[in-house]
Amino acid sequence: MGISNFSKNVSALIVLFLIGVPANAALQISRSGAHVPGQVIVKLRDVAPGKRIQAHAISVLQNAAGEDAVVDFVPLEMAPSVFKVSLASDSLLDAAIRALRLDPSVAAAEPNIIFHTFEDQTPGQTPNDPDFGKLWGMKNTGQPDATGQVGRAGADINVLPLWNQGFTGNRKVLVGVIDTGVDWTHPDLIENIYTNPGEAGELSANGIDDDGNGLIDDVHGWDFESKSKNSNDDNGHGSHVAGTIGASGNNGVGVAGVNWQVSILPIKFLDAQGSGSLQGAIDAIEYAKKMKVSIINASWGGNQFSQLLSDSVKSTGDAGIIFVAAAGNDSSDNDTAGSYPAGFGHPNIIAVAATDNQDNIAKFSNFGRKTVHVAAPGVKILSTTKNGAYAVLSGTSMASPHVAGVAALLLSLRPEWDYATLKERLIRTSDPMPSLSRKVLSKGRVNVMNALNDVVPPSNEPDESLWRDVANVIESDHPYLERQNQTFAISVPGAKFIRVHFERIDMEKGFDSVRLETSTGVVVEKLTGKFSDYMTDYVIGDSAVIRLTSDLSVQGYGFKVDRIQVIE
Repeated sequence: MGISNFSKNVSALIVLFLIGVPANAALQISRSGAHVPGQVIVKLRDVAPGKRIQAHAISVLQNAAGEDAVVDFVPLEMAPSVFKVSLASDSLLDAAIRALRLDPSVAAAEPNIIFHTFEDQTPGQTPNDPDFGKLWGMKNTGQPDATGQVGRAGADINVLPLWNQGFTGNRKVLVGVIDTGVDWTHPDLIENIYTNPGEAGELSANGIDDDGNGLIDDVHGWDFESKSKNSNDDNGHGSHVAGTIGASGNNGVGVAGVNWQVSILPIKFLDAQGSGSLQGAIDAIEYAKKMKVSIINASWGGNQFSQLLSDSVKSTGDAGIIFVAAAGNDSSDNDTAGSYPAGFGHPNIIAVAATDNQDNIAKFSNFGRKTVHVAAPGVKILSTTKNGAYAVLSGTSMASPHVAGVAALLLSLRPEWDYATLKERLIRTSDPMPSLSRKVLSKGRVNVMNALNDVVPPSNEPDESLWRDVANVIESDHPYLERQNQTFAISVPGAKFIRVHFERIDMEKGFDSVRLETSTGVVVEKLTGKFSDYMTDYVIGDSAVIRLTSDLSVQGYGFKVDRIQVIE
């Protein structure tokens, strides 16, 4: 559960610590500037006794802010007498700092302040695109979405700080948008549409495969649906995706993409109705690979597994390509009912769920604690569409390009990062959200600034190393009975967290279920179908309830719990 140090290479973020604090300032805590949430920088007067002094400081914090207040307490790499303390919540910060400053063993204690260059950032703090204020996924000030739902300030990908530093992308980063095509001449996209240098200039329409890639005159990508050079969008979906990734920013027109400068390669295999074949998908992926894209965005998929498509996607990883894929729109768990290509499990895939403007997972979004990696804005998203127009659309199709855009922006700054580094950063530095804690691997929504600077937000998740087994066999009738609403109570006095291990679950899928609930009836997890050797998510507190519900017909074994786990 430790929190990583800031990247050594980030010049805009520095840590400043004081040798001493004036006596009359001992209880004055400056909170006017930005700081890393929940983090304190502490200098100890004497580090010779080592861990004994550290343990004392931790005890001081626990007495002031609670036993679970301290997530970690680690020395700075280059200053062993100075420590970074990560607290369970930013709300504990003031009490922790006051307690530390009053202790004689502490020389200084301050919030982990964020510093910036002394550059006047007033001009251009937000781009001049007239509809930028509607892009809540880029900057959420609490503005309502297209349906009037009021947002939550900060529920966005946090890209403005990078733009304000002049980091707005690079056309050297090539993103393959495999979709319904892209509107080449859209005023917000035209500057970022890739032009194939091997087919450009006077050779651009000569009917010859000038670059020798097997396709004639593929100046702006290719259409594998109609087998032609015309990769223009006849549906609107692909252009919408492209706009989120890379609509030109600060150009006084329409909207802004995550990248204001990027190269977008239109690769069309979906028709005007938004459908495409396995053949087309494989051709599109192989073309993207041949064109040496850095990133592929796949805002499409299906529920049928294909080994051939899986092999093709795997080959993109062998080529070092980041493959960003929409998780799907069936409100289902991809851990148990796959959606592909997002669910193939290859290490270069980043599967993306969708969130709304309040940081809730979208009602339509697929999820998966193991197979869906991150979440991003995907509800009522305004972007470019075909014929030079704009539209508001919802779907994991809209969430995926936010992540592909973030990946492209990060690669423009850190071209040495491979897909493993970038993917791990996005997962580990996502902003934790309660609605996502049981839905995606990262337990949160992507944050581009966190990813760049390797800032891991504090989390209240329990430490995996502290779980211990408690023997407790609980089981239903075998087979389970019809018309049931049975409850099975679990109580471990003194436990802070409880989770349940099912040896077996066999319930009629979609009709009968087993739920893990809190003692007040809040559903933590609902399971229907067949499972074995399954560990649930946790309940906070010392008691929980298992609830079995069944309808008029019964098909199945029921369930058996062979043990529970607790943290005390």
